[in-house]
Amino acid sequence: MRRPLLASSALFHALRLASLASIVLAVPRASAAQDLPTLSGSWTASALTEQWSVAAWGQACGPRPRPQGAPGGAVQIQQHGSELSISGAGRSWSTAECWEQMPGLARSKHSASGNARSWQTRCTTPASDPRRAVVTTTTQATDASINMVETGQYQFIIQDTTCSASVTRTRTYTLVRREGEAPPAASAPPVASAPPPVASAAPAAAEKKPAASRTCDAPGEPARLEVTPSRKLMRPGERFQFRALVMDAEGCALPTRPTWSIAPGPLASAATVDATGALSLGAGAGEGALGLVASVAGKGVTVAIEVTSPDRYDALLATSGLNEAGESEQAAVVVIAAGTIGGRTTSGEDLGRQRKNLFVAIVGGVAACLGFAGLILLRRGRRRTGGEVEDPASMAGAAGEHDSAGAEGTPAPAEASLAGVAGPAAAPVRPTLRARGKICPTCGDRYPSEAMFCGKDGTQLLLLN
Repeated sequence: MRRPLLASSALFHALRLASLASIVLAVPRASAAQDLPTLSGSWTASALTEQWSVAAWGQACGPRPRPQGAPGGAVQIQQHGSELSISGAGRSWSTAECWEQMPGLARSKHSASGNARSWQTRCTTPASDPRRAVVTTTTQATDASINMVETGQYQFIIQDTTCSASVTRTRTYTLVRREGEAPPAASAPPVASAPPPVASAAPAAAEKKPAASRTCDAPGEPARLEVTPSRKLMRPGERFQFRALVMDAEGCALPTRPTWSIAPGPLASAATVDATGALSLGAGAGEGALGLVASVAGKGVTVAIEVTSPDRYDALLATSGLNEAGESEQAAVVVIAAGTIGGRTTSGEDLGRQRKNLFVAIVGGVAACLGFAGLILLRRGRRRTGGEVEDPASMAGAAGEHDSAGAEGTPAPAEASLAGVAGPAAAPVRPTLRARGKICPTCGDRYPSEAMFCGKDGTQLLLLN
């Protein structure tokens, strides 16, 4: 009887030791999870890459899917419990959602690790939606890097044609400076003065790698605003997240968020937009055009939105030139402020003012030239009018002088020719000139009494005594 008792006692002690060991091992794991550094801080995002694989795509499906991607840039990451929110590099995103923003796509499953280092989100379209889509977004993080991989399966039928394709999207985030840490540039000078052992060379080079992207860590003033997409086809009741990117003159992404508003129009009352650029259409919205305005520093850009009924959506999508998601592949762009390119500073406002001044100067010069030409023509007209008066007057004066026995010594041939030119029109004036005439005090020429000014120099005539 002693052997069974001893065996049971030994088994009991072994179980106690195993439980104590598991508790001892679990405590360091829990404390290690709590001691993980925060992921909040400044990061850089690589360019988003897309790889499409088309299984079946007929002519009725519309344009074939093509890689779109998104540019990289500086981003800000905030850790809220076990989730991350990321803003910058073209849009805002969270580990609790899918990257894909297909209309009608909704989250169906989500999981996150307790140490904020692993996430997975599954999004699907409703069962009533003829467009079948399943998207899975997986995000893995270390203390200094975050990797996002998203896979999507799309399948729908249009006009008895099956359209099927899959996509893989990837993006990597690299830590620049953790929240609460001092900038690494302050510790750079001691490294230069330290002895040159080979072992310390590698860490010094690693610290300089983020400095290359620090051109975007301290960006300048906003200079350019891009909104993607520039055109969007939507149905009543849908919600779509527009993506805005604000950059400085060097092309560095800024955390600045634009102000969103609905442009006035017939459908303005049926749409709402939040501070992130998410546009929602009411279920009772009619068909027509809608404008969404994004503005920064007083400069705005308008995105064109076409609202159509579900019955006409597929037909309109096939002829609109948009991709399968109803989006254009172009971005709406507006220049916000001056930019420095090639060492020369340009400003849209100053350029417009220069053009205005140049236009005013040209118009003023043309007006002055026209005025001067009109003055010359007016003076010539006056001279011609004076010449017409001068001829008969001088003829009549010469005839009067000839009849008074040539007191002034006018040659007979000239007198005869003038009298012949004057003709009968001068004959009625002769009795008046014989009675009383006028003389020019400057040149001495004589004129009939009705003449007022000299035909040669314009001097006012005087009456003869």
